Amino acid sequence: MFGLAGLLGLLVVGVSGVFPTEGPAEEDGENNGDGPFAEGTNENDTIEGGDEGDSILAHMGDDVVYGGAGDDMLDGGAGDDLLIGAEGDDTLIGATGDDDLPGGLGDDQAAGGEGDDMLLGQAGDDILNGGGGDDQMIGGPGDDILSGGEGNDGLMGGEGDDIVLGGGGADVLNGNAGDDTILGITPDEEWEDDGLRDYLNGGEGDDMLFAGAGDNVNGGEGADDFILGDWIDDGGPALIEDYDASEDTLAVVYDDETHPAPMLTVEASDEAPDNALLLLDGLPLAEVAGAAGLDLSQVTLVPKSAVAEAMRAAA
Repeated sequence: MFGLAGLLGLLVVGVSGVFPTEGPAEEDGENNGDGPFAEGTNENDTIEGGDEGDSILAHMGDDVVYGGAGDDMLDGGAGDDLLIGAEGDDTLIGATGDDDLPGGLGDDQAAGGEGDDMLLGQAGDDILNGGGGDDQMIGGPGDDILSGGEGNDGLMGGEGDDIVLGGGGADVLNGNAGDDTILGITPDEEWEDDGLRDYLNGGEGDDMLFAGAGDNVNGGEGADDFILGDWIDDGGPALIEDYDASEDTLAVVYDDETHPAPMLTVEASDEAPDNALLLLDGLPLAEVAGAAGLDLSQVTLVPKSAVAEAMRAAA
């Protein structure tokens, strides 16, 4: 049990500190990198960087900014911008507006900001943060970290071992190939869930999927871990579509102050008799498809205090 708690603690600490959400303020007008600095106008600009690490601040307008070679910092400012990282480990900041942010080659970081943005990590180990709005994100090859933020987002990890976090809103979260971690909840000390229905799809690989209230969860191929918790209250139980007792695991995280003597029970689903309804102290957590007669010895209970202890040790 502590082994799983330790893994969850490491995950929470790791996820909570990796997302770049802030860029340089437009009014600074300063070079934020070591290379050349270029600044746009409040019109619709087209700006192209060189072979060194450029810092480009586009300001207002619907801008097109190309970083070129080098580790570039591109800030689109207000407007519907296209920021192309190209080669190098680039930082792309969409700010306000409906922006397109393709990272290109390298280990890129992209923050969409407000608006309905498209973020493409492409090659490399990328970090993508959608921010506000209904965003679309594709990590591509590499071990990527994707966070949707607020809004109804669509996230696709691509090849590699990815972390895919929906955030607020009704999200569609796909891991694709690799051993992915997919979260329909917010992994902090409060383990928050907005109660909106997310769709979690692990794809190929041995995935870990965190379900919130009303979520549809499909692990896909591989030996998957389905993580439930007492954060599931409003919105009804999650639906686990493809649990296989021969290779998958079920775990329930619980508040050991609220549930000092936790008791798991199983009932038959009223609507689908072949399904099992898993409850914690009478609280429905998940309907498990095709699992009538679920053996509770196969379900691991994990107290939040053990996860918190692991978080403190990992911090």
